[in-house]
Amino acid sequence: MNLSNLRSAIANCGSVVLALGMVSSSAAQATLPADPQEHSNPAQEVEQARQLGVENTSPSLKLNPSEALRKFEPAADEEYTLGAGDEISVQFPGRPELATRSVIGPDGRITLPLAGTIVIANLTRAAAGEKITSTMSKYFNDIAATVEVMRYGSNHVTLLGNVNKPGSIEFSQTPTLLEVLSRGGVETGRDGSLPDQCVIYRGDQVFWVDLHELLMSGSPLADLRLRRDDLIFVPGVTKTVTVIGQVPRPGQIPLRHDSTLTSILGEAGGISDWAGNDPNIQIVHRSKGTTQYVRLKNLLKQPDGLDVSLHPGDVIFVPRGGVYKWGFVMQQISPYVLMGSVIH
Repeated sequence: MNLSNLRSAIANCGSVVLALGMVSSSAAQATLPADPQEHSNPAQEVEQARQLGVENTSPSLKLNPSEALRKFEPAADEEYTLGAGDEISVQFPGRPELATRSVIGPDGRITLPLAGTIVIANLTRAAAGEKITSTMSKYFNDIAATVEVMRYGSNHVTLLGNVNKPGSIEFSQTPTLLEVLSRGGVETGRDGSLPDQCVIYRGDQVFWVDLHELLMSGSPLADLRLRRDDLIFVPGVTKTVTVIGQVPRPGQIPLRHDSTLTSILGEAGGISDWAGNDPNIQIVHRSKGTTQYVRLKNLLKQPDGLDVSLHPGDVIFVPRGGVYKWGFVMQQISPYVLMGSVIH
């Protein structure tokens, strides 16, 4: 839920409606530190590269500012090149007896009458026609060849990760990112939203794509054009925080790379009337063994607001108005702190 939705949720609580108008869009940006002891996996490698803002070595990891993403995307008019598995028809105008229909083999070759095998993989249709013409000219005078694709058997990408239908997906046209995610049955959030990010592997390149940012900004790059043999990895949502206390929807909330304390509270339904006008929100940082206290009014201050770093496994407690005794707080928080496996 974004900041505007949080405004709407808290406005219904009555007592904090005036304070909400002062929400700063820059308040409480969350950070997601990687766990160095976790086993290496594609999602972790990309997350680490995104946080550090540097390129890794093998393969190279790159962030995706719009200009770099545009360079990564194939041109809209890029001509198709033939590949293994494509079924083609080769015609020789004026010589119908030489016409042939072939499937390009794994080695990129087809077999021609008299001429034998010839490699045409990675050539455009026009270039393949010229190569076939040159080869057949050794046996026939005044001959020309044209190539037509009957079935695009090589035009596929692979989708892996947190999806319903992982595997290879074939296309008869240029594949696009949103179409791949749609056909693969990607797991959506509680509000029906797509995952925040995905990773595209292309040869020795690995590219991080921030889907949430692109969709929210209305950028056409959200439906990025892909290339044959691209591999798309959709990481699962494994990082969460727990919100308890005076909120309409207590429980686990996914912790995304752009989550803030404000947005987390918004996803929990805002702050209820029972919390009073200025609740002393408490954040238990399990990984550090510390507790942080944040007044709602301080959180909503402009222009700078309050910077609150959230980490996977944190517990956010919104107490009942006027009740800040430690015994009451621990009674509410203890089950979540002790059950570490639940909140990771």
